[in-house]
Amino acid sequence: MRKKVLTIAAVVLILGLICAAEQNLVTKLTDKALAETKQLTQHIRSGELDTAKEKTHALDEAWDRHAKKLEVLVDHRSTDDVRYALSKLLAALEGKDTAAALIYAGELEGGIEHVYERQALTMENIF
Repeated sequence: MRKKVLTIAAVVLILGLICAAEQNLVTKLTDKALAETKQLTQHIRSGELDTAKEKTHALDEAWDRHAKKLEVLVDHRSTDDVRYALSKLLAALEGKDTAAALIYAGELEGGIEHVYERQALTMENIF
């Protein structure tokens, strides 16, 4: 009986450590992406569309690199929504459409927040 209890405790501990590690990865990635998105929005509002476009390209490349890890942890649709928002934001910036760029920057921010919310260890996500 004691052996079974120790085995179960060890499995629960390992699962807890894995959950903590994945939560840490998602938090770091989404926090960084949200900070960059807020900077993008400021550049757009300031009329610095070329700077915003460069930073959006960099964020798009970073997201593509890290999203593969995230897709193991969270629903593909959540990470794909961020990719779509990035694509629409880039298109708006290339077309010099400030109003649309602001809308897509907001959509991007919401998508990134959704990725974090889907991974957060809350009762809603667990059950």
